[in-house]
Amino acid sequence: MFRPVAMGKLRVLILQRHLDAVANALGEFGGVHLVDAVETGLSELDAHAEVARFDALLAQCDTLIQRLGVKPDTRPEPPPSERLDELAARFAVIEADMAKAEKELEDLVRESGLLVQRAERLRRLPTEDVPLMALRSLGHLHLLYGRVPAPQIAAMQAVVGERGLVLHDASVPERRNEVLIVTTRRGRWAVEADIQEFGFAGEELPGDVDGSAGEARTVAENLLDQTRQRIVSCCAAGERLAASHGPFLKAVRNQLARSLALAGAKMHFGKSERLVSIAGWVPMHQVETVQRVVEETTGGTGIVEVRPADADPAHGEVDSVPVQMAPNPLLRPFQTLVANFGSPRYGEVDPSLFVGLTFVVMFGIMFGDVGQGFMLGLLGLWLWRSRRPGLIPLRDGGMLLMLCGLSSTVFGFLYGSVFGYEGLLSPLWLSPMHDVSKLLGTAVALGIVFISVAILINIVNKVRSRRYFESVFDKFGVLGIIFYWGALGLGLQMARKGELTAAQIMLVIVVPLALLFIREPLHNLLHRRRLLADDPFSFVLEASIEILETFTAFLGGTVSFVRVGAFALSHAALCLAIYSVADIMKSLPGGGVWVVLVLVLGNLLVIVMEGMVAMIQGVRLQYYELFSKYFAGDGVAYRPFELRQVETSPTSKSGEPES
Repeated sequence: MFRPVAMGKLRVLILQRHLDAVANALGEFGGVHLVDAVETGLSELDAHAEVARFDALLAQCDTLIQRLGVKPDTRPEPPPSERLDELAARFAVIEADMAKAEKELEDLVRESGLLVQRAERLRRLPTEDVPLMALRSLGHLHLLYGRVPAPQIAAMQAVVGERGLVLHDASVPERRNEVLIVTTRRGRWAVEADIQEFGFAGEELPGDVDGSAGEARTVAENLLDQTRQRIVSCCAAGERLAASHGPFLKAVRNQLARSLALAGAKMHFGKSERLVSIAGWVPMHQVETVQRVVEETTGGTGIVEVRPADADPAHGEVDSVPVQMAPNPLLRPFQTLVANFGSPRYGEVDPSLFVGLTFVVMFGIMFGDVGQGFMLGLLGLWLWRSRRPGLIPLRDGGMLLMLCGLSSTVFGFLYGSVFGYEGLLSPLWLSPMHDVSKLLGTAVALGIVFISVAILINIVNKVRSRRYFESVFDKFGVLGIIFYWGALGLGLQMARKGELTAAQIMLVIVVPLALLFIREPLHNLLHRRRLLADDPFSFVLEASIEILETFTAFLGGTVSFVRVGAFALSHAALCLAIYSVADIMKSLPGGGVWVVLVLVLGNLLVIVMEGMVAMIQGVRLQYYELFSKYFAGDGVAYRPFELRQVETSPTSKSGEPES
């Protein structure tokens, strides 16, 4: 097992004139987990207004970068020298230029939309050659324009007859339902009444057409082309605007992010009339670096005091120590798995190695196959070794897949399974489909071993934190493991010999449970308190529930590991189903092609689906069945004050680490 990195409590005392220089130097160093330094005789260093100002400017800068569409690879200029008020004025100028460009583009887009609608409407008119304005100027004529279902147009023409001229062009798909009827003003009412019977839906004719519809449409399309060219020019102007201001905005953002982080860090500092106090936690192997940084920055006037966390036995002090996992490339994926649940307390066993071993072994049992495991391992190796920027965050996931793939390959040899087929290799251990009882029994036995190790880790953690009473009188302490192992031993003896003695039951079952039952009065007796905090009835009820929970926790946790064997069976059954389908496909025309297709796609399905299920079940067993025995996850995570990260990562409002 690995222990977390040893930490020391850091206290730095400097003159106020060195405040900015020391804060910046510690941020560049990036190894101090800051905590509040306000103590007796010191007051809080007020940086709230500074934080609010930098936060507002940073938000404004991020908005400008987003609106301009500045590319992430834009190289920033050197840090600008403007003061905050000058930056605000420069932002206002950039925002005004952007607003003008956006307004122009918005107007052009709206204009192009109207022109498209106009051109489309003119294109639908049943004739392009008739001068609409000339017809409208004739006082004795009336124009009716609208849509009629195409099958009804011929009948409508017959009904209108000599009372009007029906113009219709069926050769163009857009005009097959469009009609233009020219009639006299005197006969318009009768014509309108008749054409309604044929589903005529009237529309307004374009009122601003000087010549024919074809001429007006040509004018509209020409205007549309010109507008689109102006949109392209406007977009190019926007890109030039981004290219012009992008490097400046990137540089300003980096500067503001650093300034915000520095201002947030100062909120942890304490001050007197002339001095500033800085407090935090630092890894012990970096103490000399911190001392050198402070000495060089202050010219030797700064005072640095470091006290190892283990030097102070105060329980509250140890509980507040941040935990940094020991760096290890193989364990980093499992450290992430642990961190997603919580952080261990300082001084506790680092669970990463235990998590890694148990997770990989359980995955291999559930997903044992030489071919599929090898493919999964190759995918993990590719992700781990990839240098593509988009895949760099997946490197730890690649390491996890590679280790799980290796475990799956090993168990594939033990099962004799290659891409789900069990006829190529003889199993070195068992066949999941033919040795079900042995497989499920092994899964339960594995669960017993894992649970036992988890309880032993819990006992070690309790002893390290000087909680000796809890290390013994706890359902996951010494009494708990005596009961667990005793119950298992009695169960095996009963299965073999068929009899148990009263002394055996009394020693390994009754005595441990009885001591757990009276745990509270024993604890109070040792600490010279009242034997019972509440009334006797409440004590008996709570103690009885605790004993019942002890039974269910051990029984349920042990039985839960049956799922490891069950998912190994489901994996083998799914592979068997794929080969059964492939056998059926042999009799079809082109059977060889279908067989290859079924086997390839089937194995891909198994790798994706069964691999994901095995991962989920492995995480579930870790979190619910093992962590519950030894890991509370209520420790403090090590989050150092670091300026090197704020330029490329989002910053919290105050830039302060969690404590």
